Amino acid sequence: MLSEETVKQIFFQSDRPRKDALIADEVDIMQFAHNIEAFVNVECSRKEHARCVEIVSHLNKEVAQALKNQRPI
Repeated sequence: MLSEETVKQIFFQSDRPRKDALIADEVDIMQFAHNIEAFVNVECSRKEHARCVEIVSHLNKEVAQALKNQRPI
């Protein structure tokens, strides 16, 4: 989990908005960070699962197929 201090540092490093920036006045930064973290965790799990299936497929196709049928988190 990202610490509150890390989130604040990331937030303050984002002080140069882009032309297409979406700015909100009342944002709970910690809730926003937790939402980002939850999304990233799921995406990382999916990519890690796919990579594991790829590695195992080089060793044993049947095991790789069984692993592929498992749902990542």
